[in-house]
Amino acid sequence: MDRFTRRAEESGWLSVRLSRTGQLTSLCEYTRVNVIRETNGRTYFTIADGLISVGDEGSLTTANAARYLSTVGPGGAVTVAVTYAGAPAEEVSPFKGRLKQQWANLSFGGQTATVTLNSVWDGRFQPIPPGMHAILAPDYSHKAISTAGYASATAGMIGNDVWFPIGLFGASSNSSRYIHVGHLSEGCVTVHQLEKWTALYEFLISHRVGNSAGKRIGSLEVRR
Repeated sequence: MDRFTRRAEESGWLSVRLSRTGQLTSLCEYTRVNVIRETNGRTYFTIADGLISVGDEGSLTTANAARYLSTVGPGGAVTVAVTYAGAPAEEVSPFKGRLKQQWANLSFGGQTATVTLNSVWDGRFQPIPPGMHAILAPDYSHKAISTAGYASATAGMIGNDVWFPIGLFGASSNSSRYIHVGHLSEGCVTVHQLEKWTALYEFLISHRVGNSAGKRIGSLEVRR
């Protein structure tokens, strides 16, 4: 019986207990699970797609399974577009101080958001190149790189610890770049306009490319 996860935490994740280790793992929203049994107040399932603990058996309390497992799955593939906005320019971020940002505009689902494509200019990083790139499903919680300050400063923000990996030029694996919220970019597509993050998060997380085993969300078109 297939079900699809929903977040239990505002940061975007649902913690489930893995049977083989007894440890908790975090699943992103719209991960497909296959419910296999209910025993002693817990509901057990196989994690059926995505990039996190695929094939493992996990469980929730039966009460939480009723709350956080849905019959409604994701929509189909989506595309977002990023267009460079001139030469790099300095700003004074209230979170990160003085930075030189490569600004760009991101469009998605009839909305737009200001993003930065690079903030570190020591030669280690460079803005994402023009072209068609893959947007992959979230790979793990990025709470180790705290975005709590952005969330606390932005009413209603959700999904701030969810980063969407980018596969450069359509690669099926993470190219060490992400779409995520924040004011500092090391070559990622970083959503600087904080109040737009929640809408973008909800747009991306609720879609998957068909026949991709839940591993791809859609495409990122970058234009200079």
